[in-house]
Amino acid sequence: MAFLRGLVSGQRPLPDPPSAAVKTYRYLRLAMITLVVGLFACVLYEHGKTRTGCWQTSISAYYYTPVQGFLVAALVTIGVSLVTLRGNTDWEDVLLNLAGVCAPVVAFVPYPVTGTCGSVLTDTKNRLANIDNNMLGLIVAGGLALVIIGVLTRLAERSGGPDRPGPVGLLGFWAIVVLFLAATAVYFWDRSLLLDHGHDIAAVAMFGFIFINVWVNAAALHRAHNATAARSIWRNRYTVVGVLMAVAVVVDVVARLAGFRWWVLTLETSMILLFAWFWIAQTIELWDQGLRGGSTQQ
Repeated sequence: MAFLRGLVSGQRPLPDPPSAAVKTYRYLRLAMITLVVGLFACVLYEHGKTRTGCWQTSISAYYYTPVQGFLVAALVTIGVSLVTLRGNTDWEDVLLNLAGVCAPVVAFVPYPVTGTCGSVLTDTKNRLANIDNNMLGLIVAGGLALVIIGVLTRLAERSGGPDRPGPVGLLGFWAIVVLFLAATAVYFWDRSLLLDHGHDIAAVAMFGFIFINVWVNAAALHRAHNATAARSIWRNRYTVVGVLMAVAVVVDVVARLAGFRWWVLTLETSMILLFAWFWIAQTIELWDQGLRGGSTQQ
């Protein structure tokens, strides 16, 4: 009725700030899920366009096919979203931030091998120029963001308000500063390291931080359940995701040793799908409150 009265009077009712914040969380989370679905749609469409049934040896190698634009956009958007979203705990927030800052590097430093499967397959002759330009932009934007965060952190500490970071938050901030300085040094003084290994290092780190975060959530959900009833950590949806991620790594390493060419493709696909499963499960869990409270239920 308040909404109808607002329409009649020509005034809109003001949104409730906590509800608006929770709605923003939902939209960011749902956007990340849709981007993952869209990425797989692009890869499958490109696979169909080859008309030979061939696959690139990794999702990253689809950078050299018409998938490139969506792949880069998805990684950058997911990275920004991971940094923007507040984790349920300081540790989760730090892990999301670390994974988030790695994602644009994965996008802007493409896989060094073009592969042989594509409806329109480009080469690596523009790779160096693209990395030079895009990584410089990322360094400038990242440096500016760190300065802004540093100033806001200092102001929060002086005010003594609830927004001041705790020890874990400060540790995470300085960890990102160290990563930023290391990446900047490599960009300016060891370009060959960036070209040859930058993509792999960033991708492994990103998935590693996500993997650890899954287990952090498994432990948090276990503690929440044990507040009311004793339950095994193995009866936990996040534990299932964490175990399957570990199994995927082991299986694909064995596949690589056995000579399977597409082990990176299957590993990346498995980790992305399992991350999406985790993200959907956490989005459902946090749908009403945005962040986990004391009443977390499985």
